[in-house]
Amino acid sequence: MAPGQPATRAGAVPPAAEAAMRRALDAARRAALAGEPPIGACLVRDGVVLAAASNCVVSELDITAHAEMVLIRDACRRGRTLSLAGCELVVTVEPCPMCLAASRYAGIGRIVFGATLEDLHALTGGELLSGPRGSQPGGPTVEGGLLRAESLALLRAWAGGGQR
Repeated sequence: MAPGQPATRAGAVPPAAEAAMRRALDAARRAALAGEPPIGACLVRDGVVLAAASNCVVSELDITAHAEMVLIRDACRRGRTLSLAGCELVVTVEPCPMCLAASRYAGIGRIVFGATLEDLHALTGGELLSGPRGSQPGGPTVEGGLLRAESLALLRAWAGGGQR
């Protein structure tokens, strides 16, 4: 699914996905009442909502405490696993690059979202949009290659030693 594109055509939304989105919207409303960004997420497996979470960046003083990250961390801890394979993430706003990467690493197979990052960016002016590394206006400069050979040697030893 391309960023900004609807997950399904109007009228073709599975009832389980709609129910999960309604749970995510409820979590987002609670977040707004608590002074947080109003974003909520649900984790679904086989049509059953496993958990819901909302942003808590303000209350936790944790810039990474997006609804998706909170949900993924909690689900992995509770399940004592790093794999959420077979799960679907339903979120009120398209995941940012950080949350998208966490979803990929957790093995989440499908993401369904409501509003796009472009929608959020239009309202706040500060959201990260997809683009090449280091290309975000106002973001940090990104440089690579410093002691690359030594860094690669560590990775090769780790990967070759069955540490993955």
